[in-house]
Amino acid sequence: MLILASSSKIRASLLQNEGIEFQQMSFDYDESLKKDIKPHLYVQKIVLEKERQFCIKNDLKNETLLFADSVVSIRGQILTKAKNDEEALKMLLMQSQNEVSVLSAFLLQSPLKRVFSLSKTTLFLAQFDEEDMKQYIQSKLYLNKAGALMCEGFHQKYILKQNGSLNTALGLDTQTLKAYL
Repeated sequence: MLILASSSKIRASLLQNEGIEFQQMSFDYDESLKKDIKPHLYVQKIVLEKERQFCIKNDLKNETLLFADSVVSIRGQILTKAKNDEEALKMLLMQSQNEVSVLSAFLLQSPLKRVFSLSKTTLFLAQFDEEDMKQYIQSKLYLNKAGALMCEGFHQKYILKQNGSLNTALGLDTQTLKAYL
């Protein structure tokens, strides 16, 4: 059975929606890598670091493990999780009326294979309503979201155009994953 090495409710929901059987194992990762590299390299390094940290603490080498992460990028600038309301507002102001890329990477590891995937979805966003932004920030729904981006909530009505998969934007390219399960 697949083990999702993540506490992400969204990733768990995506797997359930695809009918993929899995067990979720929450793990507290240190994601503090320097952001002085390109976004596509950063997200890949984070996934590999998650694997390293998880495998040090858990002896599951005979299991099928899934590690995943996402970052939001605007003109090459990496946006990770906002730590507070001020950071969330800054990120939202950068996204408003802009092109935003979500890069999602996963590592599927089992005794027989090791698959690494990187996917990208680009969203073209309309200008955000100030009152909507205030309400979104007050709700704290931005917490634990890369770039304070919530495609299934706040951002949904502002998406003018989308290049790529919604599942990638939500944090896991399930179509590619299913091809290797």
